Amino acid sequence: MKILHFILGKANLDRSNGVNHVIHGLCKNIALTENEIKVIGLSKGMKESSKLIEREKFQVIVFNKFFGECFETLKRETVKVDIVHLHSVWNNYNILFARYLISINKPYVVTIHSGLTEDRIRQSRYWIKLLYHKFVQKYIFDKASGVHAITREEMTGISKYTKNKNIFFVPNGIDLDNYKLQEKSYKAESEIIRFGYLGRFGIEKNIQSLILAISQLPKIYLNKVKCTLIGPIGKEGNILRIAVKDLKLENHIEFTGALYGDEKQLKLKIFDFYVHPAYSDVVSIAVMEAMANGLPCVITRTSQVSYYYKKNSFIMVEPIVQDIKRGLIEMMDKRNEWQEMSVNSISLINSVFNWRNATKLMINEYQKILISNSKHKC
Repeated sequence: MKILHFILGKANLDRSNGVNHVIHGLCKNIALTENEIKVIGLSKGMKESSKLIEREKFQVIVFNKFFGECFETLKRETVKVDIVHLHSVWNNYNILFARYLISINKPYVVTIHSGLTEDRIRQSRYWIKLLYHKFVQKYIFDKASGVHAITREEMTGISKYTKNKNIFFVPNGIDLDNYKLQEKSYKAESEIIRFGYLGRFGIEKNIQSLILAISQLPKIYLNKVKCTLIGPIGKEGNILRIAVKDLKLENHIEFTGALYGDEKQLKLKIFDFYVHPAYSDVVSIAVMEAMANGLPCVITRTSQVSYYYKKNSFIMVEPIVQDIKRGLIEMMDKRNEWQEMSVNSISLINSVFNWRNATKLMINEYQKILISNSKHKC
């Protein structure tokens, strides 16, 4: 089977955008099978008109503008493949390319990447987005051979925006080649309890509520916590730094800036547990990285982890200050259970959240689509 992915960006792991990590992990592991993978990207900030980038086990052909060489290459490569995979929403270039795919009857799949959750749509230009979807975007969802949801909860959200009958679930994962998957050792009880967050500081990540929750901890807890926030310091990050200063939490909350590779792993390894306070997410890659490091987690229900709660690797909270505070206290009070939760985190990565598992499931979905299409042609 030959598969073409069209993406915005370069599938670069050294970026805080989780979609890059998803595309890299999926394409690498497809390339390790007997199937053939092609990836074409669009990156407007690139100086060169086009560039061939070597990734792990696959290549990305990147263009700096859509019309012209990029679109012609997409059309030329489309003829050679069996199925096309598009990514994300509110993307005019997906609309144009998908309409071409429809015109030549080429099957394609769209991954939403949590882009249709209510809070994200409401962040800006809410009514414009609804109109855009109704009159422009919905058509390419309806006509897709499949719409990919990263969590089961996301399937319900997507179903409100399309009449497509093939909304299927395949989870994200992490690359098992990059992790030893050993549970943490909690032998010595240190005076300082270390935890933190990894990722962007966008509004939907709800870091402001985490900071406020820490500020409201009783002194018996506050005096022993050290929270590390790992991510690029842009406009949102600077707002959060001011909030930390105003609340006089500099001794309890630190910002490291963006960390990647070994530097990121070393920082995660010193955590006792991980916190993901997002208003909305689809089991974040950062959560999976934390679990792969054997960390128990505090995760908001709205990060769509409910189906894994019984695994006892995390405490589930609501994305509001008071309940995040409750979750932090509960996690600190469960110190004698951290070891067991660490083992359970590793188990979840081994059984569910890895690219070997996810790739098998995705290839199976591709195959079902192609079989269904061949029957309709007959």
